[in-house]
Amino acid sequence: MARKSARGRLGLQTFRLPPPATLALLYLFSILIGGGVLWLPISVQQPVSLFTALFISTSAVTVTGLSTVDVGTTFTVFGEAVIMILIQLGGLGLMTFAVLVLSALGIPVGMPQRLILREDLNQTALNNLTVLVRVIFSVAILCEVVGLLALSIVWVPQFGWAQGLWYAAFHSVSAFNNAGFALFPGNLSAFVDDPIVNITIPALFILGGLGFIVVGDIYQKRRWGALTLHSKLMLVGTGSLIAFAFVMFAFLEWSNPGTLGGLQGPGAKLWASWFQAVTPRTAGFNTIDTGAMHDSTTLMTMMLMLV
Repeated sequence: MARKSARGRLGLQTFRLPPPATLALLYLFSILIGGGVLWLPISVQQPVSLFTALFISTSAVTVTGLSTVDVGTTFTVFGEAVIMILIQLGGLGLMTFAVLVLSALGIPVGMPQRLILREDLNQTALNNLTVLVRVIFSVAILCEVVGLLALSIVWVPQFGWAQGLWYAAFHSVSAFNNAGFALFPGNLSAFVDDPIVNITIPALFILGGLGFIVVGDIYQKRRWGALTLHSKLMLVGTGSLIAFAFVMFAFLEWSNPGTLGGLQGPGAKLWASWFQAVTPRTAGFNTIDTGAMHDSTTLMTMMLMLV
């Protein structure tokens, strides 16, 4: 009997999915649910195909930012809220939210959940994962609230309290999670020379792109000498790439009538050069027509995105 019981346990273990496969199924399940909800009439102002809804859901969960429709005119506020939730789930990690809910309910996080969480957070150790989850959630909420307040300074006077705050909230979440979704036609090109938008949006996606480990290290150490080697490499590398891209983009596109050449004054050109220099770090936003860029600038942007 003992031998049979052991075989039974072995058989159960044989069918248990490894953590990476379980995590992949969780993301697939979220994409399917999100696509189904986005396909409902309550989510859209004009009907979309199921494939379009699934495409947008996939792009949101994977924080890719690609869209086959104009999000702001295709989806209702409910649909936009669903997209924002999918972005947040995908950007912070599905298991991060699951562990946070379990902890809030007082339910202990078992070893199987810890293994999946380790894969989701791209960590090598199992200890202090729940602490890391709380740090991730706290940093994300803090950054997104600050971003919301900053962007509302621009959009509340222009669109009113309700719509202005909603635009600020959506773009703050989208920027921090490096999703690149925007609710305006032409992405953020209408705010190409707005200082607050050009500072807030890049600050959010730079912080989100650096990663929670680096941001947490900076918050805890607050001194350059005390930072880990990983944090120093990320900061130096990010700063160097941004400086290089800023100078090169301005140099290559300054007289291009389709991009910087069509802007009024050097101030707008410098803001646009700054924004396009930082956005290739997986942000996905744009303030100029990227399709009108010179081939040399496009090649540089592709190289930056690859890095």
